[in-house]
Amino acid sequence: MAQHRRHHHRQASQRADRHGAALFQKGTGPIPGSGGAPHGGGHLLTGIRRAGRVLAPLGVGALALVVYLQTLLPGVGWGDTARFQYVARVWGIPHRFGYPLYIALSRLFGYLPVGSLAYRINLMSAVFAALAAVMVYFLVMRLAGDQVAAVSAALSFAFSRALWGQAVFAEVYALNAFLVGAVVLTLLIWHQSRRIGLLYLGVGLYALSFGNHMTVVTLVPAVLYLILVTDYRLLLDGKQVLILAGLMLLGALQYLYVILRARQQPLLNELGPFSWKGWLHWMTRSRFPGQFFGYSLGDQVDRLRLYLDLLEKQFFRWGYIIGWIGAWERLKADLKSFGFLALAALGFFAFGMNYGGVTFRIYLIPSYLIFAVFVGCGLSAIRRWLAGLLREQRRRGLAWTLQGGLAAVMLLMPLYPLWTNWAEVDQSGNVHYGQMARRFVEQAGPDFVLVDSEPHYDDLEAILYVAWGEKGWYNARWIEPGQIDDWLGRRPVYAWDDGAAWHARYVEEPVPGLPGMVRVVGKDVGSTQVQRTCTCICPRRSTVRCESGGTGKSAVERVLPGVGFKQRPVERRSA
Repeated sequence: MAQHRRHHHRQASQRADRHGAALFQKGTGPIPGSGGAPHGGGHLLTGIRRAGRVLAPLGVGALALVVYLQTLLPGVGWGDTARFQYVARVWGIPHRFGYPLYIALSRLFGYLPVGSLAYRINLMSAVFAALAAVMVYFLVMRLAGDQVAAVSAALSFAFSRALWGQAVFAEVYALNAFLVGAVVLTLLIWHQSRRIGLLYLGVGLYALSFGNHMTVVTLVPAVLYLILVTDYRLLLDGKQVLILAGLMLLGALQYLYVILRARQQPLLNELGPFSWKGWLHWMTRSRFPGQFFGYSLGDQVDRLRLYLDLLEKQFFRWGYIIGWIGAWERLKADLKSFGFLALAALGFFAFGMNYGGVTFRIYLIPSYLIFAVFVGCGLSAIRRWLAGLLREQRRRGLAWTLQGGLAAVMLLMPLYPLWTNWAEVDQSGNVHYGQMARRFVEQAGPDFVLVDSEPHYDDLEAILYVAWGEKGWYNARWIEPGQIDDWLGRRPVYAWDDGAAWHARYVEEPVPGLPGMVRVVGKDVGSTQVQRTCTCICPRRSTVRCESGGTGKSAVERVLPGVGFKQRPVERRSA
């Protein structure tokens, strides 16, 4: 008889998992107002709760998206942002690792009938950041079955400084957060339901995510752990191993885009002329020594302290404490699922906090997503605790009032990060780069040649966006200083007067209306050289040809009448 009951319970669980909504809501409820099972109330209450399961995630995504749109960068950005805005238009190859999935998706977003090309690609970040918040909602529902906690945690993540900051302009990190959330959610549902198709889907999504950002490689230990603790026999089944390996291989085929396109020498080709040796060098850490795992074992305690401080800044003190409560509750409730989530977060922590570049903070966003799930579990635990205290009370009105008040407080929690972070992340008024780039392009014409300048990388990419992405001026070129001689006399050659040594070899004239820029008009045949001080944002000594024939004062006044172009050291993204 007991065996029959267990069989009936297993069949009921499998039937529930065959329904779409049930896949996202397993939870530990019931809590009044949560996703738990109703205690009476008839068909009306049941219908309301079913509608809530659909409307709640839609509301989370819609609210996050509306906020992102209010703070969205309206047009062309700077540096990598500008590059990601035009790279799909020219089918280019950006910096390592090529980002084939991002390029394909941004090409699709580029067809939307709204705004400029730059706006559409910025919009893509907003959409995927909102979807990442929805993934948090579904994960909390799956683990805790509490809609109030799920909505609060999802919106707290949506308005966190790190995610919101990446949701308002073109970059790969919002899409990365969504893909990580989708992979974790799908594999967690497979772990609970044992439906093999969900494992295939999860591994397929994981393989696909490598085409956006390679940091997802840090999920490998978590994925292998979950397979082992769920059904280790899968790894002993040759057929299943071949299927999973085939899915990973299909994901790797995305990089054929990089290989094939590099052979065609597109306008933007950071890989350069293709060779297998060059490609392997480009794809591995050898190209950027010192950036990956740039901290010793003795530095790890300090790095952990810094991470915990960053974590608290994302969710504030109360969210930070509630998140650790939720982690403890998950550990007690289900060690296997907790281990999976903890390993996933640990991988991104280990990579991000040991990355030597200044951009390490943005690599931590997926770990914040996992912590947001723990925040939701902690909120649900608090609601269950209060419900338990009030269960013995005879005054049901008071109990419902207290529970409703707590739910209201939790739903209002995301308003604080919304209010606190708005001014810091708001890009809606940032039009500097668009104005600067259009001013240059309109004066230079469609056949200009622009010399690379590392301190002016932000401006350079904005100019290339306007020329290639908006105007379709594919004759315009971006060259290295060593290629100047190949273009002199054939095209107008422009450069920033950045104090680089190569300027001493050429005759240059200022560009009216474009302070800080010069036009290279010929080779210097031995004119007098003078020393003068560059008066830009980054003071330094530089050698230029004195066009006044005297002290060089006139040259300074003509070439640099004011600082119209932002000049600052930048770190080109390398991962």
